[in-house]
Amino acid sequence: MTDGNVPILVIGFDAETDINAKAALQAFAAPQAGDISPKLRFCQQYPTGERSTRDRTVAGILLDGDRLNLKAVLAALRRDFPQTPIVVTGYNPELEAGKLAVGADEVVNRHYFTSEGLAMIWRVLFRGYQDGDRTPNRLSSLGRDPEMEPDISHSLDDRQQLEARISEQNRLIAAQHQELKRQREQIRRQHLTILEASRIKSAFLSTVSHELRTPLNVIIGFSQLLLRKKNSSLTPVQVQTLQCIFNNGKQLLSVINDILERSKLEAGASELRPRAFNLVQLVTSIAGNARWLCEQKGLELRIDTRVENPRVFQDHQGVRRVVSNLLANALKFTEEGDISVQIWEVTPDRLAIAVSDTGIGIPPEHLKRIFAAFEQLDNSLARNYNGVGLGLAIVDSLVKMMKGSIHVESSQGQGSTFRVELPRSVFDPCPRESREASVPYK
Repeated sequence: MTDGNVPILVIGFDAETDINAKAALQAFAAPQAGDISPKLRFCQQYPTGERSTRDRTVAGILLDGDRLNLKAVLAALRRDFPQTPIVVTGYNPELEAGKLAVGADEVVNRHYFTSEGLAMIWRVLFRGYQDGDRTPNRLSSLGRDPEMEPDISHSLDDRQQLEARISEQNRLIAAQHQELKRQREQIRRQHLTILEASRIKSAFLSTVSHELRTPLNVIIGFSQLLLRKKNSSLTPVQVQTLQCIFNNGKQLLSVINDILERSKLEAGASELRPRAFNLVQLVTSIAGNARWLCEQKGLELRIDTRVENPRVFQDHQGVRRVVSNLLANALKFTEEGDISVQIWEVTPDRLAIAVSDTGIGIPPEHLKRIFAAFEQLDNSLARNYNGVGLGLAIVDSLVKMMKGSIHVESSQGQGSTFRVELPRSVFDPCPRESREASVPYK
């Protein structure tokens, strides 16, 4: 059309934030010689209450199918514009099924086209409004009834260009599909390789740990036997040396046990052994065993329990290991002040155990990685605290096995609080695991 503009009503498009829609509408409205020259009129909803949007001279209506209540909008449009072509464009695959766009003449899936391709398709679809013909043609009739089909011979070149672009886009989509298949297969092979490497590593650590523990237990046993022997002829220096051998042997055995347990957890070789027991008694017993260590460092140990029903059905050894590791961690990093152990009921079906200290605390930037294996706050060769960084990693893995959650709150220089929440029964079908939502003990 060379003189005058074709009015197109555009409803629902967010051209300010949708870059592709903005580019497509700009290309659609750009004048082209010998072609329709759309004059776009925009509104976000329909009806808007403005009489201008109900002008019966509208040559076409373009809807954004992703941002409108299509059933209501299409019903109103068909009432006000019974003969005007309506085209729905969107990403929703259900649009093409027809149920969501009842009353529309055409549905165009934006997923398959560039912005220029969309503009060209809209031009072809709205070409039913011809120069001097104020009666728009329903797009659904194009190519179906030869007697009613308008003369569109002058658009043959555009249709050929459109078919060529669609063919090229289909070729590109097919090539991208093959590339995605190749990448998925490569990722799958890499995943299998990583799993096999992890299995081999875990098996190696498990084997080495067993081989190290056997002679180490002999060394610890004989040194302990010599230290306990009555009427020993050992000199004080020899006794001190044996005590050093015994203490370092125990420390090394603890490290080996941590490595062995971590390797089992990674390999999936650890199994839950749930049984019924009194949680308060178990935690109190573990804390009592650590009391003499607290006294040696001049620390106060406090135990606070407020549980109406202390019976749980959980992994006894898993709970013991979790509480022991948290207490050992608190003892390691606390030089003065106190350590407290608290037990309470979050809900009737969920209990919490918190271990707090007044130690060195954890910097905020380290909080996200403290549960990673072999992760330590001080990794320098001259660090002040021993260990290989497996204690909290083991705690995290055990808590997840028992369908619980672990939370940490810490301030550098003021201490830390580790809170473990466990379901009363490990067979709870709907354990509420969340690192954010929790009920702190006051």
